[in-house]
Amino acid sequence: MEKRAKEIKDWREEASKNLEYYLDTKEGRNELMEMIKAEATRLLEQMKGRQRVREVIWLSKFCQNCSYFMREGRSSMRCMRLDAIIVKPFYGRPVWAIIAGKDGKESFITDIDWHSRSIDVSDILVEEAIERINNGYPYPCFEFGK
Repeated sequence: MEKRAKEIKDWREEASKNLEYYLDTKEGRNELMEMIKAEATRLLEQMKGRQRVREVIWLSKFCQNCSYFMREGRSSMRCMRLDAIIVKPFYGRPVWAIIAGKDGKESFITDIDWHSRSIDVSDILVEEAIERINNGYPYPCFEFGK
């Protein structure tokens, strides 16, 4: 990581020190273009290697009528267009792990249980929140189909 940061800094410093060469000569412009292409390629490769973060969206009153909506079992719902988990408002309880460390016990979140409520709220409040998601309008991905 340190080497990459140094490489990036080096080509930028080099270009800024010799601006006349890199901007006023054909060879300099070609070299600068190659340096920029190499940097863009490196960034694209870095983005490809990035792990995908699990996407979560709140259940809207329109979701169940959307062609991209998929129910898996009794409670698991997905949006196939956004490749996201759909959860009801107020749901998502953290799953904690406790380990013994040098300074005592340390706790951290290992996962999130999307089928449990995070706080104690009534079903009426959950249903009212579902009605108001996105100000009562469908998400931009909505496509009538069911």
